[in-house]
Amino acid sequence: MKLKNLLYLAQLEEYDVTRINKWLKDNPGRTVIENKKQLVWTPKAKLIFFLSHLLPLTLVIQLLRPFDFIFKYFLVFLALIKLKLFHSKLTTIVITGSWGKTTTKDMLFEITKTKYKTTKTQENFNTLIGISQAILKLPSKTEVFICEAGAYQPGDIRQICWLVKPTIGVITAIGPMHLERFGTLQNILRTKMELAQSLPANGLLLLPQTLEPQIQHFPLKVKNISYFTQPQQIYQTITKHFNISNLPLDISSPHRLQITQSGPITIIDDSYNSNPEGFKIALEKLKSIKSDQKILVTPGMIELGSMQFSENARLAKLAGNICNHIIIVGQTNQEALLSGLKNSSAQIHTIKNLSETDRLLPSLYQGTATVLFENDLGDQYL
Repeated sequence: MKLKNLLYLAQLEEYDVTRINKWLKDNPGRTVIENKKQLVWTPKAKLIFFLSHLLPLTLVIQLLRPFDFIFKYFLVFLALIKLKLFHSKLTTIVITGSWGKTTTKDMLFEITKTKYKTTKTQENFNTLIGISQAILKLPSKTEVFICEAGAYQPGDIRQICWLVKPTIGVITAIGPMHLERFGTLQNILRTKMELAQSLPANGLLLLPQTLEPQIQHFPLKVKNISYFTQPQQIYQTITKHFNISNLPLDISSPHRLQITQSGPITIIDDSYNSNPEGFKIALEKLKSIKSDQKILVTPGMIELGSMQFSENARLAKLAGNICNHIIIVGQTNQEALLSGLKNSSAQIHTIKNLSETDRLLPSLYQGTATVLFENDLGDQYL
């Protein structure tokens, strides 16, 4: 693979040497092409590219790790100082979970901004470094800071909470997303519960009803704990807490079950990410819309560890009972999806990448049609 393509792979894998080496081992002879995204020539990328003419790229990344660590935690230190000096009265809401974080963040932003000067973390910048950068840009008059917190390993949520010191915490769901990184569902639960354990005694914790039996095993200071069975209940607790009289109209986040209409064609865009529960909900939405044809376009789900094959097969089987056409994108989950569809009457189509749908979909339309785009993987998966 050419150096530029290898650098692009490294950037897609967040410069994680273990994941880079695993990809190279699992994909001998393949090249990652800049298709959906482009290599971003950050100062770090430029330095790695230059030094990689002298040394192997993965070695360069490892040699630069101490300097990278120092620079990143310098940003964290600056963010901490800014919070202490200029935002001592800030109310911080931290949202974590296996899925549903961004949608919940966007909705809580719409709720709280009706009464308070509110800022939220942008897009999916939900790591300690991304949140530190958001804090450095935080307007001085901000009263409520809504912070989405992601995790790739135990301790990540604890570090974020150490920095932002939340008084309100929301755990949206616990499931097998990033299972290959965490190893077990119990490790995922323990990591997400770092948020609950970071809340003060007078704080507020919102979490799914299904977790009620399990939180007994975690020592918590927070006394005010509310459980929900559907997202709307999160918003109703929050409005009560902030004494806000009315909920805003339903808010949808980009590429998360967004529905648009173009003549006889209905598009359900759920392409931001995918997980077993979200996939099932999207298929139920597809089933509920009246149309002559139901079409699913998906590359399947990733980072489910040992459950990846079985979960993709299970959801494919469910889709096979709903759809007239199923378009499988790429090869990452093709075998699993086909396994789940072996007894389906749906017509199966396999394509290399999502851009091929521009040619394929118009040839499939007959009468009215509803198309569900479920997930959209990065270039390293196609």
